[in-house]
Amino acid sequence: MLFIFAGTLTARESTPLGPPIRQAAAPTIPSYPDTTRGLEKLIKDMVKLAQAGDSRALQPYLQSLDLPNAEDWYKSVFGDDFGKQLTAASQQVRATVQADAQSTLSTVLKEHLTDVHAVKFEDSCNEQATAREYPMLTWREGRQPFFDVRFSGAGNHYSVWGFFVYVEGGFRYIGELYRKLPPGYVKPRPGEQLKNVIKVAANVQAAKLIHQEYPSYPLAQKAQHQEGTVVLHATVAKDGSVQNLAVVEGTCAFSRSALEAVKGWRYTPTLLNGEPVEVDTTISVIFTLSRK
Repeated sequence: MLFIFAGTLTARESTPLGPPIRQAAAPTIPSYPDTTRGLEKLIKDMVKLAQAGDSRALQPYLQSLDLPNAEDWYKSVFGDDFGKQLTAASQQVRATVQADAQSTLSTVLKEHLTDVHAVKFEDSCNEQATAREYPMLTWREGRQPFFDVRFSGAGNHYSVWGFFVYVEGGFRYIGELYRKLPPGYVKPRPGEQLKNVIKVAANVQAAKLIHQEYPSYPLAQKAQHQEGTVVLHATVAKDGSVQNLAVVEGTCAFSRSALEAVKGWRYTPTLLNGEPVEVDTTISVIFTLSRK
């Protein structure tokens, strides 16, 4: 049998190969469980590395905070339409998450806030949520747990770092998205139409108040001598009634009491060219204890 090979075979002097070059293995981090203790351990390990100035070992920890498949995650937690808005709003947070985390670690070390405590939020009405955190917790359509981290040290000074979520086997940082949205922003309701609504400053609208129901002071907060302010977003209808109330800022207990009272408030209708119009505004309800 005859085999015919097309082409020309050229003999070349072989060059001995050197020893294989070993690539340095990328640093890895331990696996942390989806619990408050797991998050505390992660943050404590990061604090130790930052304190030691070991930036090379710290880098994979910082990288691990990136949220994978961000758009899909936001849609799954907040719904398709609002999820898209939050994906856009979070773009800056996601682009700078590693630098921001490193800055946070530097700050808590500088201020000697090295005690670490994590809080897990499943139900929105968690009394440990700050006045700025609570509204964001209510945006969730399901019960995706959120976490925050609280640094403390000597005295009463402490710092809150949030939010974190557990996604694809690790803790990811999503940040405080309320800081990236316009002031007074609330989650749109399905089908909500605001095209013919005019915006009115809170102090201007307050002057039109003609009927006010006072909120009850939550008993637990009163017993603990807690005070607070609730900021509500509202639409005042053409007849002066309050509609579409939503919390912009405030803790759960104070917010519930404020919502219950304000929905019964009444305003003088706002006129535009002699015709009543709907008004978009904010309302602040202050809870303060009398000083005797």
